[in-house]
Amino acid sequence: MIFFFTLMISIIIIFMMILVNLTSKKTFMDREKSSPFECGFDSKS
Repeated sequence: MIFFFTLMISIIIIFMMILVNLTSKKTFMDREKSSPFECGFDSKS
């Protein structure tokens, strides 16, 4: 019984780590898109 609870907690922790990793990559890419280009033009025109 204790093994089952430990396994479930491990699966939940791994799932949460993957979820946080995916969301942090998404915000990083959005932040790069919103920054201006090297030549000075804004990316949103």
